[in-house]
Amino acid sequence: LPREFANANLNTATFDKTGTLWFTGQSGVYGRVDPASGKVEAWKAPKGYGPYGIATTPSGEVWYASLAGDHIARIDTATGAATVVEPPTPNVGPRRIWSDSKGVLWVSFWHAGELARYDPAAKTWKTWALPKSKSGCYSVFVDDKDKVWVTDFIANAILRFDPANEKLESF
Repeated sequence: LPREFANANLNTATFDKTGTLWFTGQSGVYGRVDPASGKVEAWKAPKGYGPYGIATTPSGEVWYASLAGDHIARIDTATGAATVVEPPTPNVGPRRIWSDSKGVLWVSFWHAGELARYDPAAKTWKTWALPKSKSGCYSVFVDDKDKVWVTDFIANAILRFDPANEKLESF
């Protein structure tokens, strides 16, 4: 990494559609690596500390979640600029982010204990509370059937969410 990001506290990575690796660092950094050339570029996150989870949508957009910065952001893959999207309520702590097959983003709200959906096309949010916890929604993953999987850190559980019927099932 560039010297000014020596203590980046690297966290998560994703590849975009061109094969560039994008990454986050909780100390307030996000960046990219071109595997072909080895070139590394990094930027200060617009709201400082917190970039954590990162994901690529099917259309090639790259988004990250900022736990301490309390937002998600879309990265312009050409310029590296990040556009912040505020959550529907403050202090929810977006931790991880994943895209479904339509480019809708699913976000774990760590502090709120909620699963959140952000639709970039409509610019709308919707949230669902975890059934047993008021905090601790840690990770999120969307499978090939567009079912959303989350981990509930506090309840020590894995949950599957079906967007069609809006039901959470615990495992």
